Amino acid sequence: MAFRLALLDGKGRNAGEAPASTGGALRLKAVLARAAEKAGWAKRDALPKGEGMGVATCFGQERGMPTWVACIAHVAVDQDKGDVRVKRLTSVVDVGTVVHPDGALAQMEGSTLWGLSMALYESTAIENGMVSDRNLDTYSPLRMDQVPELDIEFIQNDHMPSGLGEPGVIVVAPAIANAVFHATGLRVRDLPIKLKA
Repeated sequence: MAFRLALLDGKGRNAGEAPASTGGALRLKAVLARAAEKAGWAKRDALPKGEGMGVATCFGQERGMPTWVACIAHVAVDQDKGDVRVKRLTSVVDVGTVVHPDGALAQMEGSTLWGLSMALYESTAIENGMVSDRNLDTYSPLRMDQVPELDIEFIQNDHMPSGLGEPGVIVVAPAIANAVFHATGLRVRDLPIKLKA
């Protein structure tokens, strides 16, 4: 974490000259540092056996959507059964000026849970050239009893407001995969994340 944060110093050839393209490193550094603090990253190696923490960051892919998100996942892995349970997701978001705090929080909660659902539960199987799950009785998205603790915080600043939809989704799966690696030493690269018992 310290190495990553050291690289995000905001220094560059165009620093201070092109407002739409600068400051990103510093804003990313701010969300990453705050997420690490909130999640207790410094104590991750003291977690019980079978538990781990993983981090991932993302940003809006377009200059018109400068949103930065850092997510830290805390997981418990039962290697005998191959089960991964997310205990907590900590996300820190820099979306610029938060115009509607309740709406922004609701968007991030929904995005985070959709990302979790895709990371651990959702998949599309094809059998004989057709989708095998044709209804929700056989398709298994995230259920209410599988929702972990969510800790979401917005960085307060006066930058222009930007979008919240995709960044909150795409940061979750890599954070969970990195947490599984921390807990087990096993890298997972497919979704949904499944460990072989």
